[in-house]
Amino acid sequence: MSTRSSSSNLVPPFIDPDSVIRARRRNLGDPSRLLDFEEISMSNNLNINPGPPPAGPPPQNHNGPPGPNLHMPASDLRTMEELCQPTMNGQGGPIAHVNIQATDFGLRNHMIQQVQNCCQFHGLPGDDANKHLDKFLTITQIMKQNGVTDDALRLYLFPYSLTHHATTWFHRLKKNSIHTFQEMASKFLSKYFPPSMVTKLRNNISNFHQLLDESLFEEWERYHLSIVRCPNHNMLLVTQIDTFYNWLTLRHRDMINAAAGGTFMKRRPEECYDLIENMTAHHNDWDTSAHRGESSSSTTSSSS
Repeated sequence: MSTRSSSSNLVPPFIDPDSVIRARRRNLGDPSRLLDFEEISMSNNLNINPGPPPAGPPPQNHNGPPGPNLHMPASDLRTMEELCQPTMNGQGGPIAHVNIQATDFGLRNHMIQQVQNCCQFHGLPGDDANKHLDKFLTITQIMKQNGVTDDALRLYLFPYSLTHHATTWFHRLKKNSIHTFQEMASKFLSKYFPPSMVTKLRNNISNFHQLLDESLFEEWERYHLSIVRCPNHNMLLVTQIDTFYNWLTLRHRDMINAAAGGTFMKRRPEECYDLIENMTAHHNDWDTSAHRGESSSSTTSSSS
């Protein structure tokens, strides 16, 4: 009787028996069945080379769905002429559909003409996007239509305020990406009033200085315009007044101090602002121009 078992009946040892026991404990939760190895698949723990696959076609699985490689995708049988025909895919403008209660909604011709005649934005360098937006809001605030919200009316009218390069930019926006006028205004300002322009205009305010032979009225108007062009300058009124006063000539400082009845800088910022506004509003009553002073001096000397 042979006492040595055949090598084909031997079971290879586990590579990591501890991991098998831990896995068995998690799956069964019964310590008494930790050593029941008959139900454990040996192929997950043995490094056995199964050998080359058998020759012939792969076995068919009749119980489950076919494998991913059994069916190739169907080829497109359309002709070149059919493929080159334009389709409706990707058509439509950037403005998405807006729910409107009015059943007979339509932009009135007089509304479109009024927008086109009063405010047109070209999108050229130097165009003031904030000024254009303010003019558009001022014009459309008196336009009303029953069953249509102000937001929807402005949203559909705004493209008519654009022309040339701005119109090209508008049609390049993503289809159906704009749902409210606030989104339209944000995209418009992001394009034509970027943060770099805000920084440039804010630097112009901080580095403001009086020009040669510039009157107080002309200087204040130019300074006030630079502030208006940058509505998000985030500069306090005290900073604006202090910047303007420090860049004045000595002669204009004396004039402002005299109008303030003493020292201009001892007044509150609101009082300083109103004082300059009143002086520039009646600038003909004040000799605020250095050029005017030189002209009067030359006239006096010639008459004498």
